[in-house]
Amino acid sequence: MSEVLLEMKGVSVKFGGLTALSDIDYSITSRSLACIIGPNGAGKSTFLNVLTGTLRPSIGSVAFRGRDIGGLALHRISRLGIARKFQIPSVFPSLSVAENMDVARWGAAREPDETDVLEMVGLSARRDVKAADLSHGEKQWLEIGMAIAASPKLLLLDEPTAGMTSQETQATAALLHRLKRHTAIIAVEHDISFVRALDTDTLVLHQGRLFRRGPFSEIEADEAVRDVYLGRR
Repeated sequence: MSEVLLEMKGVSVKFGGLTALSDIDYSITSRSLACIIGPNGAGKSTFLNVLTGTLRPSIGSVAFRGRDIGGLALHRISRLGIARKFQIPSVFPSLSVAENMDVARWGAAREPDETDVLEMVGLSARRDVKAADLSHGEKQWLEIGMAIAASPKLLLLDEPTAGMTSQETQATAALLHRLKRHTAIIAVEHDISFVRALDTDTLVLHQGRLFRRGPFSEIEADEAVRDVYLGRR
């Protein structure tokens, strides 16, 4: 049985008179996959920022593997096993794929085999290619590989398919399903074709609140979700 990896209880984040997150209760188990959707300003980035320690909850608690992380520094949360990939790839363009992986693995407490990681992200045949010469999608996959180089327990992805072709988007959905065998994943995404391909536990944020949660097939058919985010066909 999978353990509860992360648990948020009554989490709110306020900036003066603005409430960015309001009374969020959420948990995710190990080796599972979730996706967060919602309109601009719904609180998606704030949600991730709370989990990485960039922001502290104004109210409520965040526990990771049973430990309260609400007041910990970013680097301490990272060392506990939470990794984040941002929307824009930040690889080292002058280094090869393998060299980028070496940088990511440096200092890691537990280092998975580089060949295995490159195989997982579909870049084993590109290991000697400079990162600058990769396609946009391949750069995204390389950075995902770099993020899992330290064997995180939870991987946070901020719009991982931004700028990808439709083929790369579908390949990324398949990649995340492979990766969840090794780590829990929370992805924030706007591309509904990608969310549909993931076909997984989906959270809808709206005005800082957890508006809906469930399988995407249910979320997509929800009339209220259509009104606030997906739109009507």
